[in-house]
Amino acid sequence: MSENEVFQEAIKELKSELGNGVVTTDIWHSKGEAKSLAGDNLQPKMIVLFNEVTRVLDKILQGSNVPGLGSYYLVQLENDHVVVIVVFGEYQQLMLVDLTKTTMGVLISVALPKLLEKLNEAKPS
Repeated sequence: MSENEVFQEAIKELKSELGNGVVTTDIWHSKGEAKSLAGDNLQPKMIVLFNEVTRVLDKILQGSNVPGLGSYYLVQLENDHVVVIVVFGEYQQLMLVDLTKTTMGVLISVALPKLLEKLNEAKPS
């Protein structure tokens, strides 16, 4: 399965798990120009913004006496929305999730583990 096919399948499975809770999602290569490789309801400005946020966050953590950035981080927004940034290899995925249409439990306990497992198929061996 090609990288793009894995990404499309991961998005399809994510939407199956979270339903209408997925407002937008994009996957991009985090090195160089941050442009969507796969997604639904694409948000190019959010990709550029969160690509930079991840870069700065990673740099801060590396310069601190704390563990480094793991597989994802969350940003709680107003109106029961959350942004989840998944980091896998040289790629990132942004999800904007409406928690009035799904639950944090389903997101963290079901959707994210399945998503990470699927996305790791796209990582070079």
